[in-house]
Amino acid sequence: VYFTQPRGPPHEAIALVPAQLTDQDGGRFYHVKGAVSMGMEYECRPGYKFGLSKSYKDKVYQFQLPKSYVPNFEQIASTRPPPYDPRALTESVPGPPVRDCATWVAEVLEEIRALLRYDGLAA
Repeated sequence: VYFTQPRGPPHEAIALVPAQLTDQDGGRFYHVKGAVSMGMEYECRPGYKFGLSKSYKDKVYQFQLPKSYVPNFEQIASTRPPPYDPRALTESVPGPPVRDCATWVAEVLEEIRALLRYDGLAA
């Protein structure tokens, strides 16, 4: 799920939406929030209607997650370290680039995909 921000790239998050309701703009919502330079913070919102947010921009379907894997997903998301890098405040173009919400989303999705592949499920 993508949201516009006053400056910088879109904010990225993950929404788990029931398979039979993929067009709905709400569901379990997972993201990291705050400033990378100060340390972002993990947040889970069980029934968030992200489509009603004024900053909502777009959503992209990734893959189907069996309901029995939701606890695994939540474990992965809640234990993946939120981005923190003070260089975001002091360097205009840090190298290597700082981790941000998009990086966190990619890491969580890759870890759950790896678990699904390991268990013989396509993702």
